[in-house]
Amino acid sequence: MKKLLKIIAVIFAVLIAVFLIGFFGFAPDYVASSRNRVINKPPYEVSEKAKILHEKLLVADLHADSLLWNYDLNKRQTANQVDVPRLLDGNVALQAFTVVTKTPRGQNIEQNDGKSDNIFLLTLAQLQPFENLSSLTKRATWQAAKLHEHAANSGGKLVVIKTKKDLQNFLTRRKTEKIVGGWLGIEGAHALDGKIENLDILFDAGFRMMSPSHFFDNDISGSAHGIEKYGLTEKGKEMIRRMEQKGMLVDLAHASPKTIEDVLQMATKPVVVSHTGVRGTCDNQRI
Repeated sequence: MKKLLKIIAVIFAVLIAVFLIGFFGFAPDYVASSRNRVINKPPYEVSEKAKILHEKLLVADLHADSLLWNYDLNKRQTANQVDVPRLLDGNVALQAFTVVTKTPRGQNIEQNDGKSDNIFLLTLAQLQPFENLSSLTKRATWQAAKLHEHAANSGGKLVVIKTKKDLQNFLTRRKTEKIVGGWLGIEGAHALDGKIENLDILFDAGFRMMSPSHFFDNDISGSAHGIEKYGLTEKGKEMIRRMEQKGMLVDLAHASPKTIEDVLQMATKPVVVSHTGVRGTCDNQRI
């Protein structure tokens, strides 16, 4: 009996070891590659006329959640879609790095609640700081620090944009240098952890754009993919005012129709929709 128990204990220990190696060693990369697929695989054919036109354009991409995944932005990737070498190859001048702090299980474009947290397990598997497990604000600032680290290690190829002067200097440099500018945005104001004052923390970390909601309703506003899809709450209106005072862009991507209406009624500065769809090709309730 003792020998059998020892064998069972060894088998159990091996299974636990295999699970831990898989979870911490391979799961993050597997999730990243499975979530960042493209339908049409390279190589891509582009006409000479299109190439000539593209080289003349100032290209800005307003959405990429690259900082959610643990890979080096300065190295050319095979699984993930955005990195500095390919941004430079693609003549992308400006890239918004929009941070995701929480997504619901079973995420869809119709209805989601905010009771579950997919990013918790990713945070754990990536061995992020312990405080990131419970604080969405900490998850956001951790990802912001990663962008600054990537920029510091890029040999000047990646420049973080935080002010109008930063942008002006970057555009001047880009006339003679092959560089890309990146700035920080946030998908959903649940990243405030329910505290409006945390907007100051996010601003100090470098964030210059934020959407009121992402894939679920929160205490700031309703989402196009939420349950109730309401508009701005009183806290949400205060957040919009504070964002404008700080010079932050209000991003209406994922916002419910009522939230969009409420923001447009009170906004005194231009707003953006960083990414969305066209109903002619993707007919759904998202605006």
